[in-house]
Amino acid sequence: MGMGMAHCAAPLVRTSWQYRTDTGAKVHPAGPAVNRRLGPGQLHVPHHIDDMRSACVPEGQTLTVSGPAAILPGTSRRFVHPARKARCPMATEATREQYRPRRTVVKIRPRRGPGIFGTRARRIFWVALVLMCHASAGTAGAEPVTLRLATGSRTGVYYPIGCGIKRVIERAYPNDVHIEVVETSGTLENLRLLDREQVDLALVQNDTAYYFSRGQEMFSLPSSKALAIASLYTEIVQMIATRKSGIEYLDQLKGRRIRTGSPPENTSNSATVILALDGWESGDLTDVRCGFAETRDLLLSNSLDAACITAGIPTPVLTERIDGIALQDYVTFLPINEGLANRLMRAFPYFVYTEIPAHTYHAQDQAVKTVGVRAILVARKHFEETRTNGRKFPPGFVKNLTRLLFEQEDVIRLEHGVASADLRRYRFAREQGLAGILDHRGRPILPVHPQSMAYFREQGLLHRTLRDYLPALFWAAVCVVALIYVIRYRSAIRRFTQRHVHVRLVATFICLYVIGTLAMFFCERYNNRSFESVPESFWSITVYLFSGFEDRYPITWPGRAISVLIFLLSVFFFGAVAGRFAAAFLRKQELKMPSDVHDHIVICNWNERGKRVVNELRHPEGRPDADIVIIDNKLLDEKELHRLPAFHKVYCIQEDPIRHGTLKSARVSLADTVIVLGDDQSPDPDAKSAMIILALLSECKKRRPHIIAEVMNSDNSQHLRDAGADETICTTEIGVGILAHCAVNKQLSVVYKDLLTYSFEGNEIYIVPQESYPEAFVGKTFAECAQILYANRDRRNPV
Repeated sequence: MGMGMAHCAAPLVRTSWQYRTDTGAKVHPAGPAVNRRLGPGQLHVPHHIDDMRSACVPEGQTLTVSGPAAILPGTSRRFVHPARKARCPMATEATREQYRPRRTVVKIRPRRGPGIFGTRARRIFWVALVLMCHASAGTAGAEPVTLRLATGSRTGVYYPIGCGIKRVIERAYPNDVHIEVVETSGTLENLRLLDREQVDLALVQNDTAYYFSRGQEMFSLPSSKALAIASLYTEIVQMIATRKSGIEYLDQLKGRRIRTGSPPENTSNSATVILALDGWESGDLTDVRCGFAETRDLLLSNSLDAACITAGIPTPVLTERIDGIALQDYVTFLPINEGLANRLMRAFPYFVYTEIPAHTYHAQDQAVKTVGVRAILVARKHFEETRTNGRKFPPGFVKNLTRLLFEQEDVIRLEHGVASADLRRYRFAREQGLAGILDHRGRPILPVHPQSMAYFREQGLLHRTLRDYLPALFWAAVCVVALIYVIRYRSAIRRFTQRHVHVRLVATFICLYVIGTLAMFFCERYNNRSFESVPESFWSITVYLFSGFEDRYPITWPGRAISVLIFLLSVFFFGAVAGRFAAAFLRKQELKMPSDVHDHIVICNWNERGKRVVNELRHPEGRPDADIVIIDNKLLDEKELHRLPAFHKVYCIQEDPIRHGTLKSARVSLADTVIVLGDDQSPDPDAKSAMIILALLSECKKRRPHIIAEVMNSDNSQHLRDAGADETICTTEIGVGILAHCAVNKQLSVVYKDLLTYSFEGNEIYIVPQESYPEAFVGKTFAECAQILYANRDRRNPV
């Protein structure tokens, strides 16, 4: 049965027959449905039609099916025509009864005919048109979105800035956004209104917003509802004191009455933070909390000695004249030194180091260094997603607002519409748009709105470009090139520094200076304004070396350790330099011939034989302590000569010995002996020696020294004697004679060497004083004296 049913349920063959309805209309059952105009009535379909999906009838008519052979729309059942039961060999009588033809009436929704809503594209068009008309009608009738901006008092700075922001935004969104400027008491109230979602934007100080986001000080719980949009300007911490009090520095405020800030009591503010970090305690001052107007009255009546006013400059409470009296004429501004400012910025990242420019106030001739906080614009979290008056804020509203704050800052400052406010000195710089919002490391101290962050990122304030890295790349390249040259020429550099000690000291100092500067820069740059850049670090290290730490002392522990090391090394270095210069000065004095030298030995001309002469003279048996003056016009390596042990008390005069002035400066008239060596570089050395002897005789008219001349040519010996030499020695002639004697008498050169060399173990020629020998020897030659000694010798002890 199952197999027979499967066989009989095979698909039927579709035909192309035509059928006539009761009204005579025709319809094609095969292929896609076609639009045919049919009359009213029923459509009778024979029982052998294959597919009913090809039939199309007018709406509301009834389709009558006379057999179950069709697949009706929307169903998956297939009926087998009873006429085909004969093809099924397993068909039974029950099957025949089951498939007996019967009438089936089906209600069919026909296809629409042509008309205004006839096609799908036209239906989509009309739907879109209806929606557009509805949207335009709603837009024309809806009110603009209302935005509440919390500012400050009308006499302050926040209120006119808020009015300027209102004008800029309503110009940019004339029919979309309406700004309601809310007058408040200041930052604290603004943040509380923002936390209660009663305002959407607020002008606040970044220090209070910092505490608000962390739940510190005046806020019991942290809140993430305030998102920073932009930093506008610096509100300077102005420490002022009455001129009658005589206070000029912060440490003079102890024991005085000081207005530290506005109420409430027992909360920290900029003044208490500064004084506490400077080591003050609660009993060191009388803390008074009051508003600006009351502060003015108390200072003018001398009920207060000093006050801390945190506001933009020039501050109206100081410049405003009431009854012809302005507070700026009766107060003095107290500076905050850089060391205290660095500690403040490290402990409290919302502080910035700034100054009150000269001539900001009357009779203020110099700039005053101080710290400040930034006035910032904050937004309530997700305020742009809320609906007011049935409408939402335009897309990208916060990003566009951030852009307008800096592009239209002239409108905000000058066209705010508040007659009593002067905002000409307030500048909103895009480059400072994140100052006081990001710390020194570039990390946000309070949450920043994503759209504002996207704007600053597009402006390049949150990422560095190649131009920012160019100075570092340049100096890195210079260091690499210098290192390559040092490695390549290290041998020559080593030899040069060994010869020039001062150059080595200077190079060592420069290396230590650079290394110390870079080390301090990397340790202190995020915490200390004195080291926030490499040039500033160089200047701070210079201050360390020459004047101590002063107010540029380091903050971090690594920086302190490095600074102490730099200080100690600088002491050792300057001590070494001072010692070197002192030694050089003394050495120069030693090299310089004393003005009272006498009984000295003068050597005219210089050659390698001169070193042997000096060595022999310095022997203990010679004249070890005699002053020796060398005169030669050739360049002498004086330092090299003085490294030799025998060349102490040797003075060099690098001038021509023929000149009378040179001989006079050598004090030859007071000399004991003058030795004239042969000039090896002269074409006629003996002639030059003769001229030197003549110059000596001309200079030494009153007292004549003993003159010994070296003769290069033995034939000129007599000429030199005639010129005035007491002794002439021809080294060539003596050498030839010794050679001849050695040929006859072996080892005679050893005897001569022992006789001519000073040594403790050898034989020397000694000068016997006249009182030590008989008068019979006077005028005798060496041979005659030898005969007398031989004839009168003691035969028992010949020696």
